Amino acid sequence: MSTRTKPVDRRQLIVDTARKLFATRPYDQVTTAQVAKDAGVAYGLIAHHFVNKRGLYLAVMNEIAAQIAAAQTAPAPPDAPLADQLRYALRGHITHIDSHSDSFVALLRGTLGADAEHQAAIEHLRWLGAQRILLALGVVDPIAPTLRTAMHGWIGLLDEMMIDRITHRDVDVDALVELASAALATALRTAATLDTTINYAPEAVEALESIAIAAR
Repeated sequence: MSTRTKPVDRRQLIVDTARKLFATRPYDQVTTAQVAKDAGVAYGLIAHHFVNKRGLYLAVMNEIAAQIAAAQTAPAPPDAPLADQLRYALRGHITHIDSHSDSFVALLRGTLGADAEHQAAIEHLRWLGAQRILLALGVVDPIAPTLRTAMHGWIGLLDEMMIDRITHRDVDVDALVELASAALATALRTAATLDTTINYAPEAVEALESIAIAAR
């Protein structure tokens, strides 16, 4: 019986190769010719699939964003208290980024940072994470402006804490989870104090209080 070799997905091969290059070199130092050479494909395939280097770069960044988003959806252990579910989600997020630290930094610090489409992908990813947390707390649209601002600020803080951890490698996962949890609880509780129309489910209030007490 003959064994048929699985066809190579050349588009994905190009993305995988470009991802390694963009994660380790500035955008301007990566050429499509080098990507094609390293991937072992015809140069014209890059234009066929991505039009140009910018299109390839955005495809790589969108893949990184999609993988981070998928990691954020991992289910927590059954019957875990809400505070522990939040910590579990944070730990999963941190662990995933630890495994793809170069890609994460490239996503946030890429040379195309001023590119509107790149920024849109980052903002979409960030707000997806915020919405998951708010939904777990029983908060649905429309989101109060104070709460929206608080969540955007907290997500930006989490990203910067992750970059600091990647840069210095001297803060362990448990410490970062507690730092991020405490900052989240503070932001959410303060938002509700400033805007009395913001109401969390009783379980959410208990979870935020539990996190705040643990941080004292």
